[in-house]
Amino acid sequence: LNMMKKFIFTVCSLLTATLLMAQVSKEVTTTAPNTLKTQLPMPVWGTITNLKINGPLGEGDILFLSNVAKATSTLSELDMSNATDLMLIGKNSFNGLKSLKSISLPASVNTIEEKAFMDCSNLSTVNLPASGLTTIGNRAFANDTLISSLTLPATLGSIDPVAFNGCSHLYEFSVAAGSSYLSSIGGVLYTKEDQTLVCYPMARTEENYSIPEGTVHIGENAFSDCKALKMIEMPASVKTIGKKSFENCSGLSNMIVGDNVTTIGDYAFSGCKGLTAVVLSYRLKTLGDGVFLNCCNITSLRCEGSIPATYSSLVNPFFSDDPTICSIKPDLCVLSVPNTGLAKYKAAEGWKSFTNIEGFQVGK
Repeated sequence: LNMMKKFIFTVCSLLTATLLMAQVSKEVTTTAPNTLKTQLPMPVWGTITNLKINGPLGEGDILFLSNVAKATSTLSELDMSNATDLMLIGKNSFNGLKSLKSISLPASVNTIEEKAFMDCSNLSTVNLPASGLTTIGNRAFANDTLISSLTLPATLGSIDPVAFNGCSHLYEFSVAAGSSYLSSIGGVLYTKEDQTLVCYPMARTEENYSIPEGTVHIGENAFSDCKALKMIEMPASVKTIGKKSFENCSGLSNMIVGDNVTTIGDYAFSGCKGLTAVVLSYRLKTLGDGVFLNCCNITSLRCEGSIPATYSSLVNPFFSDDPTICSIKPDLCVLSVPNTGLAKYKAAEGWKSFTNIEGFQVGK
């Protein structure tokens, strides 16, 4: 009986300790950069869930903090909003830290580098510096599937096209007043100067979206994996469609490319398996590699221009010789072209592979 009591007491003690460990908050104040290690001795490493840091920080502190957090997997909330001196969140700093749920960065930070917070699958709250941040790098927050909204500071002047790729719960962007570089139009992110649609958040539920008149470029990965979309209205102002811009938009059923589009980038519509009909603009000059790769249900392709668009010889924009890849079926898809360009399409590399090429009278 005594042995049983001792066992029960031990188990209860361990459970109590575990619960206490699960709720440990700690606040530390540094006196100089790269001295955080002296404030966080090894015995407390695996107990801290909520950490607030004040005072000067250096890149060495972030490296130390990253290594400890990844080794212990207990850090849930990191508040560095009152820290100073730190200017850079380096490449892969917190990459894969699945325990992290909330991050607040210091006002001194001006750069978040490549993959700094990538694959932080439980990160839902991100408080960026209200000013001073200028750069967010490649895949900095990619695959952070619980982030639903982000407020970007007015000082931000460079954001990588795939910084938020794979953020499947991201619904809207906000941009602080006074930004000369970015704007949010209905939660969708645009640049001001070159009028680029940067990112249409993945979690938006609209089936139809009208790109605002005046937009000139559809950026790389701008709509990728936005599966709810069924129709895109593209204004005449659009001139280029970027690499992978509509990749895996499997809900799209038809696409009318804007009248003045001259270039469609690599894999722009790759994986759009719902597409059945596509109209290409008469000013189109260049098609990238694999533009319609994995678009096996397209049965109607209409080209308004009488001169076939060219493409590189690396990856055919329409077809694939790989039997494992779903592509346009040249014998089932009707290619419609102006009568004046019929002979050119039938002779052009790539285009001539279509079995059914028919002409139409322009204007009809």
